[in-house]
Amino acid sequence: MVSLATPSKGGESRPVSGAGGSGRGVITGKYFNFKPLPPPIDILGNPLVVPNLPTHKLPRQSFGNRLARVLSRFGLGSQSADTKLRWKLHDTIHATMASLSPSVTALAERRVPSKRKTLSVPVVVVRHPYHLRHVFELLPQIPATLALERRFLELLMTRALKRYGEQMALMKGSPFSFENEAREYFFAGFRLEKQLKKVNSPDERFATLQTIHTHYFHGRNYYYYALLRRERLDPDNKLFMLFARATYFMARVDWNGELLDKPSPRGMPNRDELLFFVERDKSVMTRYRSDQDFQRQVKAVLEAFPAA
Repeated sequence: MVSLATPSKGGESRPVSGAGGSGRGVITGKYFNFKPLPPPIDILGNPLVVPNLPTHKLPRQSFGNRLARVLSRFGLGSQSADTKLRWKLHDTIHATMASLSPSVTALAERRVPSKRKTLSVPVVVVRHPYHLRHVFELLPQIPATLALERRFLELLMTRALKRYGEQMALMKGSPFSFENEAREYFFAGFRLEKQLKKVNSPDERFATLQTIHTHYFHGRNYYYYALLRRERLDPDNKLFMLFARATYFMARVDWNGELLDKPSPRGMPNRDELLFFVERDKSVMTRYRSDQDFQRQVKAVLEAFPAA
């Protein structure tokens, strides 16, 4: 019987939501959980507050841009897709800063303050980086024309992740590393993946596949967090290769929990999004410049994903 809990460094068993744990995220009626909740032991007891928000670097909108937005609320004028995305990014910036501000600590689980109800992006209570997943999912999709807004959002996420790491280190009493967490999840998923072909029972196969997917889901997220937190990744860990492999495997999981022979194109990020991770992984970029065999490996990985 394959275990449905992740072994943690301290020796305790780490329950995985969506794979037999209690509360939300439990498999019910054979529905596969593609968005498992973060592990309970990694959720902060109090909302995350970032005291040094970089408000002095906040991107400004021109008067004409603000006027066009006011007119758009009355159905006047026409805006390009680029302009609409810029408005969404500015809403995302303000909502994210509000989510990480002390005011959310006081409000805790209450509704969004009235002065923020005009935003198209919700203000949320952050106890884990996962709660800002709408920001993380948006970052790789921001075009170069909006580089100023993307850089500011990355700066916000970097500050939030550093603060979260500090809080987790206090809770655990030891240094906290997203890189170590990502590596642990990737290898836990890989070990179970090798055992998957030995599982014959449909119910056990479904549960095992859910656990593998959950491990890879968290590993992929923690690798992303490590990049934005600018941790010095150990080249021997090969996290980018593990990240790409996990992403490819996850795209093979169908909605009903069956493993497809080929990945679904809809579940695959495009090459430009993969490059977003490559360019931020210094352990990859350093080796890429000097190792031709590694260059070919990285190019082969990128070619396995669809073009933009």
